[in-house]
Amino acid sequence: MQVTAKRKRAVSFRLAASDVRQIKTIAARLGARDSDVARFALKLLLSRIAPIADGEVRGRRLLPAFIEVGEEMIRHFELDVARLKTIINDGASSDQRVEESDIVLLAMSASGGSYVAMQLEEFSKNTGSLEGLRGYLYDKYVHRPRVSPRVDAGKPPQLAAVPVG
Repeated sequence: MQVTAKRKRAVSFRLAASDVRQIKTIAARLGARDSDVARFALKLLLSRIAPIADGEVRGRRLLPAFIEVGEEMIRHFELDVARLKTIINDGASSDQRVEESDIVLLAMSASGGSYVAMQLEEFSKNTGSLEGLRGYLYDKYVHRPRVSPRVDAGKPPQLAAVPVG
């Protein structure tokens, strides 16, 4: 048994001053240490994007990680449609692949703007465009019915040709 695998390691990374202030404010309010708040935030994020760390997870099984934090991740890492297609679908079997039009919608949701809101309007069922998109993607790829297909799962909106990236 390796003891080193269970030991914690000190890791250093840079944070913006505003992030440090926010961590300190949260820690003070919770009566916790700054490091406990930072570890909690990191563990929370890692649990939400855990499928990305698993090299065997592809296609529709990888989609929940992108639905949950995709907007922020796509913006932060500047992921375009081509890169998202590769990350999500490379190595996925044909029944596990995510349609390119849905990957385009996912990428567009991260870019924001009035054009995107207009294109995603079809998904807005009194919950907002992005919530509607999340519901559509979950219905289509994650909560797929096994016995009888749902008729109301929705169809993606028709997108005008717009350069993405």
